[in-house]
Amino acid sequence: MFIVDLAVPRDVEPEVGQLDDVYLYAVDDLAHIVRENVESRREAVIDAESIIDVKVADFMHWLAAREAVPVVKSLRDNAERTRQVAVEAAVRQLARGDDPAAVIEALSQSLTNKLMHGPTKALSSTADNERGELMKWLARLYPGQHG
Repeated sequence: MFIVDLAVPRDVEPEVGQLDDVYLYAVDDLAHIVRENVESRREAVIDAESIIDVKVADFMHWLAAREAVPVVKSLRDNAERTRQVAVEAAVRQLARGDDPAAVIEALSQSLTNKLMHGPTKALSSTADNERGELMKWLARLYPGQHG
């Protein structure tokens, strides 16, 4: 038997709850259950806020990365144009009958020089107070490639 005593003062004696198969709930019991539920909801809110914080941070990181897309595309386009020019020059040299090993060597040197020109020029023309920061970023862009 399930008994809920909502009266104040009580209509049902507390000893009734000690009988077999009787479940007695008074206003105080219900208030305790409500407090437990409120606390449980507070904990759920804290958990939900943590999840939201993580997801917002992930989204903001993704959004910031999207801002880099035009720069990455420009870098790739520039590298591709540089590659095409170097390959065309190598094909012309091969068509003239130049030594293939020498053509490949010249191609690799040309690509290296052209692709490294921008970072090298930036490093040499950067103000002294900014050079350390640029060197740090170049080391990050070209890991294991610096002394």
